Amino acid sequence: MRVCMIEVCGPDDRGSIGAFYIEHHAGLTGYPVERVVRTSKDFDVELVSVHHCNDLPRLAKLPKRAKIRIVGGHAMQVNPRPAVPFADIICIGEGESWIKRALPLLDQTGIPQSLHGIPGTIVTSEWSSGNPLPAPNVERPLPGNPPYLNRPGTRSAAWYVEIARGCPFACSYCELGHSVPYRRYQVDYLHKLIDEIDIGTTRKINFYAPDEASHPNYIELYNHLYHNGFSAGFASMRVDSVMKKMPPLKKNMLVRVGVDGLTEATRKRVRKPISNRQIFDYFRTWADRGHVQFKMFMIFGYPWETIDDFREWERLMSSVLSIPLKKNVSLRIKWTPFIPQPTTPLGKATARYDRDLVDKINIWHAVNDNPRFDPGWYVRSDGLMSERSHFRQCQLVSGDEQVLTLVSTRLDR
Repeated sequence: MRVCMIEVCGPDDRGSIGAFYIEHHAGLTGYPVERVVRTSKDFDVELVSVHHCNDLPRLAKLPKRAKIRIVGGHAMQVNPRPAVPFADIICIGEGESWIKRALPLLDQTGIPQSLHGIPGTIVTSEWSSGNPLPAPNVERPLPGNPPYLNRPGTRSAAWYVEIARGCPFACSYCELGHSVPYRRYQVDYLHKLIDEIDIGTTRKINFYAPDEASHPNYIELYNHLYHNGFSAGFASMRVDSVMKKMPPLKKNMLVRVGVDGLTEATRKRVRKPISNRQIFDYFRTWADRGHVQFKMFMIFGYPWETIDDFREWERLMSSVLSIPLKKNVSLRIKWTPFIPQPTTPLGKATARYDRDLVDKINIWHAVNDNPRFDPGWYVRSDGLMSERSHFRQCQLVSGDEQVLTLVSTRLDR
C-alpha cells in the first residue's frame, strides 16, 4: 500500500513536528510515507495535515491523489467539521497510535468503514451535518517520539524535542488547555533523549511544548542543553512563571511573554491572573539585567472590554516606558483580536472586531514607537489582524460542514 503525506500550508510552514511524528509511526508499522507538495502519482492513501484553520481553504482546493484521503492535524483537534466534505476519514486528536491501527486495517480492507472503533475517528460517508463529535484520540502514555530535525541542510536547521502536551493552566480563551489533557515527559527520559542527539548536525535546539512553563523542570532541562553544547532558544513563558523561576536567559535573547488582557480584571476573568505590578516588575527586572529584546502577545476585544480598559493598559505601559535604561531596548507587541475557540469556556462568546480599540492601539503606537529618553524603549507593532482576516478566521475556526463554501463565496465577491 502506497502512502503519501501533504501539508496544506504555505512553504514557510511546512515541516511540522506533528506531521513528522505521524510519518515516523507509519514507517514503524511498515508503511513508509512519501512527502509530496503537488504530485500526479497515484497513491492508495494520502495523509493530509492541516496545521491551522487558515489552511482549510487550501484543503478544499486540493486535488485528491489517492483512493482514500485521511485528514488530521491540529486544526482537526479544534474543529474538524469544515474538513468533512473534503475527506474520507478524519483523525481527531493525537495520531501516533491512531495511524498504527488505521493503515493496517485500510491495507487489509481498502474501505474507510473498517476504521470504526478507533478513538477519534470520523468516517465521512456516514456523517451527517451537526452530528456530535467523537472524543479525540489521546496518547497515554506519551509515545516517546525521537528528536525532530527541522529544515536539515539549511542555515535555519534546528532540533526539536517534545517535553509536554496539553497545558496545565487552562486559560479560558486558549484551546491548548482544553482540547487534550495535560501530560509531560519525565526529566530522566528527556536527558537521555538530548544526550543522544548528534550535535555535529546542528547546535540549535528547541523544546516543543504549549508553553515552557507547562513543564515544572524546564529550567533544569534548559541548563542541560547548554551543558551538552547546544545553542538553545527561549520561546515564551507566563510573566508569573518567569518572575518565580528567574531562568538564566542570555542577554541577547528575545524574551517573549503572553499578557492577553488589557486589565487585571480581564486577565483574572480569563484565568490568567497576572497583575499590572507583575508586568511592570517583569520588564524592570530583565531590563536591569541587560536584556534588550522583548516581545509581548496581547489579546484584545473580549465581549466585555471597553475603551476604559485600554486606558488602564496605557497607564501601565507609561510606567514601563519610564523605566530607566543603560542601553536602548526593543519592545515588539503582537495584537490579536479575540477569536472564540470551540473547545474553551469562551467558545460560544460573541466575536467582535472593536474598531475603536484598534484606533486606540494605532494611535498609541504612533505616539510611543520612538523613545522618550536616551537610551530608551523602541516600541513596534508586530502585527494587528485586519477586520476582514478576523471575520474569516472566526468563520473557519468555529464553522460547520458548509463553511468553506461560504468563505469561498465571500472571498470571490
